Amino acid sequence: MASRAVPNAHPFALLALAALLAGCETAQAPEQLPAEHRPPPVQQAPVEDERIERLLEAAAQALAEDRLTTPEVGSAHGFYQEVLKLDPDDQRAQRGLEKIVERYVRLALTAADRQRYAQGRAMLERARQVDPAHPGIAPTERQLDLLDNARRDKVRLDGEALAKRASAVQGKLKRLGRRASEAGCRVNINARSDAEGRWMYQQLNSGAGDARVRARLTVASPPTVELMCFSNG
Repeated sequence: MASRAVPNAHPFALLALAALLAGCETAQAPEQLPAEHRPPPVQQAPVEDERIERLLEAAAQALAEDRLTTPEVGSAHGFYQEVLKLDPDDQRAQRGLEKIVERYVRLALTAADRQRYAQGRAMLERARQVDPAHPGIAPTERQLDLLDNARRDKVRLDGEALAKRASAVQGKLKRLGRRASEAGCRVNINARSDAEGRWMYQQLNSGAGDARVRARLTVASPPTVELMCFSNG
């Protein structure tokens, strides 16, 4: 049988075929390493989160040192506000602001116990600058007003006569007890010991009849009894 001649291929067609084959070889996907041999992904904390953590730490330190709203730079209030600028929904910063107000309320009550009512009101004013709607401010202010406007009668007792439980001291305490039994009145007892204070309270109560005297006992010297009566009870 006569062999059939293969027609000559065009040179450009041969070049195109060679390029196609080369492309198929280079397009193959590289071999993947097993998962256990792959390097772990690099994880980096966002810079913003790191800054928030540093601000919260600084705020907690300032709160512990009573740098509540002053100085303007370096106060707990300033640090918490910086956190809220970065994340308005950060609950730790929001709770921190509440703690500032609560601390001011406690400082106001401490000032009231020492009869420093102007100082107590100044503490509440600072609390309002942080959160004017906080529920602890208004009742504390009312308590300050009551204490500041109370009618007071403070009696100092002779220490030696008190130690002997003298009848003169008993009579004085019973008379105070009758007055203390009125509505809206209470007494603060300062005694040199707990036992002495309990005895003083018993004498006050014995003069109050069927009523019961409202009293607060503090171990302190000299021994005194302070009667306070509030206008609205």
